[in-house]
Amino acid sequence: PMVAAHGGVVSVHAIEKADVYLAFGGGCQGCGQIDVTLKQGIEVMLKENIPEITNVYDATDHSGGTNPYFQS
Repeated sequence: PMVAAHGGVVSVHAIEKADVYLAFGGGCQGCGQIDVTLKQGIEVMLKENIPEITNVYDATDHSGGTNPYFQS
């Protein structure tokens, strides 16, 4: 809900074995707080619900963000 509240979107970019790669867009692309969102929010939630996941990575090109929620 917080990602959407900030005008962001997140999607699965790839899954390789037990590693998940996510792509962020909207207000998340280029956001200075994306590491916090990923590691303390999304990764925790995914691992709680899908214990087979070992790592979650950000596969986004953040330099292309045109309207980040928090400037880096």
